[in-house]
Formats: sequence, C-alpha cells, structure tokens
Amino acid sequence: MNIAFICGKILDLKEGKENAIEYFYNLIDCEICKDVTICIVPSSKMGNVETGMAKLAEKLANNGRKDRVHFLVREKDIDKLATGGNRSRFIHLDSIGALQGESIKGDVVLLMDDVTTSGNSLYACKEILLAHGASHVEMFALGKAI
Repeated sequence: MNIAFICGKILDLKEGKENAIEYFYNLIDCEICKDVTICIVPSSKMGNVETGMAKLAEKLANNGRKDRVHFLVREKDIDKLATGGNRSRFIHLDSIGALQGESIKGDVVLLMDDVTTSGNSLYACKEILLAHGASHVEMFALGKAI
C-alpha cells in the first residue's frame, strides 16, 4: 500500500464516499475494543455533522461500542485548518463544547480525526472530554500531514 493510495482514500472519506468509509471500517474495526466510547473531533464549521469521518465513527460505534460520535460540538466556526487556519489549541478550546444531555462520565473514549498536523484539535478535544468526566481518552487520526 502506498502513501498516494491512502491519501486518496482519506480525501474520499472527507467527501463522504461510501467506498472509503467501508475501506477504513474494514481496516480498523477489528483493532478497536468493543467497550469503548467513540467520539470525533468536530468539523471546523458549526452544524457540519454529516461528514465522512462521522459516518465512519457511527459505523464503528454501531458494532458494539458506545455512540458519542457527536458529543463534541463546534459552537462557532473557525477557519479551515487545511487552508491555513489558526492551529492553536486555544482556538479549539474556545470554539468546541459538549452536547447537553449526553454523558461520557467514567467512559474510556476513542477520539478520532481524519487528519492531524499539530495535534492541537485532538489535544483540545481530549481536554474537553476529560473535563466532562471521561476516565481515559485515546486519540487516533487516520493520517498525519507534514
């Protein structure tokens, strides 16, 4: 498997293409414990919840895991990081909140993102999850930009 192939699959996932969702599901489902809570880093745009990453995470959650895919909510838009947006952890802490009425208290959470560069969005989301009672948070990204 080469880097261009994986990058293409990640781009397909970002577009919500079913073949990419299936590809990554088949690749990682067997690697994830059944008793974890699945959560994702939210999109940079408020209300953008129908992402390929969300669909992948929902499919993983539906296979014996707790679905808190949309527990983290973008409360105000930020500039898209891939096009030069501010990568500061504080930008994310200031713009992401938790869904009211849902609980992750005591949960072991797998926090997922499609691509990471600095890791600051993952670290900010981890901080928010721990502040809302998660007992442990593991972070996972499908790819790393350089």
